Amino acid sequence: MKPTIQFNERRALRLPKTDCSYQAAAMSSRGGPRYGSRRPSIRAVSCEYFKNEARSIFAAEAAFFAVIVITAAVPLISAANALLHLVRSVAAV
Repeated sequence: MKPTIQFNERRALRLPKTDCSYQAAAMSSRGGPRYGSRRPSIRAVSCEYFKNEARSIFAAEAAFFAVIVITAAVPLISAANALLHLVRSVAAV
């Protein structure tokens, strides 16, 4: 049963009243818990993933992360070195 809307014609600025006794119909063919079959929990699935699959990829991801950090650090160190030379040259004058 869908909510029914009742309009008040006297005051057009007020919001319509809504019947809030709506109840969704149960669909037996979709979703919901099935008592005959039991699906694994998200914790069991994630534990299995970290036990089997994550270990094989971790070393490659760690190496790639190190390359990214080094690539980002080189320009920062160069900029800090240039700034240090600028400060020394201004202070010497």
